[in-house]
Amino acid sequence: MGQNFVHAEFNKKFEISYRKEKAHFAMPPHTHNAIEIYLNLTEIPGALLGNRMLSLQKNVLMIVPPYCVHQITPVEDDIYERYILTINSKWLDNLIGDGESEEFEYLRNANMPTLIHLSKEEQTEIIKKMNLFIKCDEKHFFMKTSLFADVMEWIHGKALLADGKKENYSLNELSDTAKTVSGILDYINENLYENICVEDIANHVFLNHDYINRVFKKHLNTTIRHYITIQRITRSKQLLLEGYSVSQIQEMVGYGSYEHFFKTFKKITGFTPREYRKQMTGE
Repeated sequence: MGQNFVHAEFNKKFEISYRKEKAHFAMPPHTHNAIEIYLNLTEIPGALLGNRMLSLQKNVLMIVPPYCVHQITPVEDDIYERYILTINSKWLDNLIGDGESEEFEYLRNANMPTLIHLSKEEQTEIIKKMNLFIKCDEKHFFMKTSLFADVMEWIHGKALLADGKKENYSLNELSDTAKTVSGILDYINENLYENICVEDIANHVFLNHDYINRVFKKHLNTTIRHYITIQRITRSKQLLLEGYSVSQIQEMVGYGSYEHFFKTFKKITGFTPREYRKQMTGE
């Protein structure tokens, strides 16, 4: 695995959990082959979602599609409370149809996580459903699946209503340093497949090279260079599953050398590109 980056493979169909604990450290940026749905009951001053830096109010339902690079950073030593529903995206696609309906685009678009602010009544309603889901014994397969469907039907309705206004009522003002990180992210993602260097980014945001490195590392627990690599390799994984050849992908994500791309992909994922595609598709 690459330093300061995690890609977790999720092999169950779905899983739900409730967590309330003191935040001791910042999770580095990471991705999954799964959909993650968070009900955040704690205010989050810093969250990386895809290519955006956000500050979230509490009582926000957050839908993070597969292969979306994300990081949620609660205040250190504060109590961090949330529900997390994780869904195997390949299994779900087999149920709802892989890409056949725009209705489910919010579950697939890695560049556009959905944020929904809940009223007190809505929060109470979904927590009740999630608690029933959590308490159901795994051996009661049909009941567990029914409770999963009930939770997802409720979330699906809220997501469709929120479409086109995903960030309304869900954001707080970013700190000045977080705004700097947001500007860095904007530049990186506009030029992701070009030959980006940190000096170019520093010039773009009119700040010192060392300063932007320090601020970026403080907020995201990784370096600018490593973040660029994370985003490129994450996009490579998606392209592999879409059927592109390794040499095509190498050029598409901005690597001038096949060997460099190959070594970087294996360092980050633990697999060669072809091994990764075979593991994920069986082909």
